[in-house]
Amino acid sequence: MLNKKIKDETAAFAILGAMIITFAITIGVYEYINYTSLKEVNTSINMAQEGSSDMQQVNVKMQNVPANVMTNDTMTNSVIDVEDTQKKNEEEYEKLKKEKKVSSAADKYYIKVNYGAQVVTVYTKDSNGKYTNPVKAMVCSTGRYTPTSGTYRTLGKGNWWPLMGDVYGQYSTWICGDILFHSVPYLTSGDKSSLEYWAYDQLGQRVSMGCVRLTVADAKWIYNNCPVGTQVEFYSSSNPGPLGKPTTKKISDAPSHVRGWDPTDSDSRNPWPKYLKELEQKKKEEQKKAEEEKKKEENKQNTVTNTTTNTTTDKNTNTTTNTTVDKNTNTTTNTTTDQNTNTTNTTTDKNTNTTTNTTAGKTDTNTTNTNTTATKKPSTNANTAGGGNAIIASGTSSVNTEL
Repeated sequence: MLNKKIKDETAAFAILGAMIITFAITIGVYEYINYTSLKEVNTSINMAQEGSSDMQQVNVKMQNVPANVMTNDTMTNSVIDVEDTQKKNEEEYEKLKKEKKVSSAADKYYIKVNYGAQVVTVYTKDSNGKYTNPVKAMVCSTGRYTPTSGTYRTLGKGNWWPLMGDVYGQYSTWICGDILFHSVPYLTSGDKSSLEYWAYDQLGQRVSMGCVRLTVADAKWIYNNCPVGTQVEFYSSSNPGPLGKPTTKKISDAPSHVRGWDPTDSDSRNPWPKYLKELEQKKKEEQKKAEEEKKKEENKQNTVTNTTTNTTTDKNTNTTTNTTVDKNTNTTTNTTTDQNTNTTNTTTDKNTNTTTNTTAGKTDTNTTNTNTTATKKPSTNANTAGGGNAIIASGTSSVNTEL
C-alpha cells in the first residue's frame, strides 16, 4: 500500500513538473517573438529619424494581412507623441534647408488633413499672404497613428516605397515619423494591377495604420506639385471644408483584370477607361432597348384604344343618329309643320270668307265659288293681310276686286 502511494505521488509530481516546464517554454517563445517584433519596429523608426535614403523606415514588419483587416490593436501604442514628432520634423527640415534641398516653391501650397471628415484640402495664399484659397480637395483614409494636431514640413518623396504589412505605395510623400501621403497599397512592388481593391473601396474611412491614403491621381498631384518643405496641418472637424468631400468609385465588383488597377491611374495600360467605355455603351444599348420596348407597349395600347373607340362611336352614331334624329325630323317637323300650315291656311281662308260674305251682304253663288277657289291658292294670305272688298251694285250681282 505504501509503495503504491509513493508511486502515485511521484507520477503526480512528474505531471505537474511537465506542465510547469511547458508553460515556461510557451512564455519564453512568446516573449522572444514580441522582443524581435519590437526590435524591428524600433530599428525602422530609427532609420526614419536618420533620413535613410531608401526610405526603409516605413517597412515596419507586420503580420502579412490585408490592410482592410488591420485593427487598432495591431500595435501597442495608441497615439504618437505630437510634440516630440513636431520637434524631430523641424530638425529634419532644418537639415534639408542647410543642404539646400528646400526651394522657395515649398511655400506655394498649404495642405490641411482633416482626419475627422477624411478629407485633404490644398490651399494657396490670398492677397494678404494667408492660405485661404482652396484649390483642390481629396478624399483620404487616415488611421490610429495619424497625427491629431500640429503642422509639419514634408521631408522627402519616393515611388513604390514599402509600407506596413509587406505592401507598397505609389507616389509617396514623407510627412513626419512614419507618416506618408501615398496611394492605396499594392501587394507587389511595381505591379499596378495588384491594388488592394478592397482598401480602395474604403477610401473616406479611418482604416490605415496612420499614413494618409489617397487615390493614385491625388497622391501623384501632391508628389508633382508640392515640393519638399510644403506645410501639412492635421486637425479634426465634421465639416469637410470649403470644397466638400469628393467621392470615389467602388471597384470590388469589377472584373478581376480591372479591379486590380486604381481607376484614376493615368497609365496607358490601365484597363479602366476601356471598361468604363464598354459599360457606358452597354448602358446606352439597354436604354435604347428599353425605349423601344416602351414604344411597342404604347403602340399596342393605342391600337386597343382605337379599336374600342371606333366600335363604340359607330354604334352610337348609327343607332342614335339614324333612329332618333330621323324619327324626330320626319315625324315632328313634317307632321307638325304641315299641320300648322294647313291649319293656318284653312283658318285664314275661313276668316276671309266669313268677313267677305258678311260685308257684301248679298253674294251670289259665283262669288262664293270664287272665294272657295281662292282658299286653295297661296294668294289667300295676301287677301287676308292686305286686301279689301269693293262692292259694285249692278242688278243683283256683286264682284270682289283685289286692291
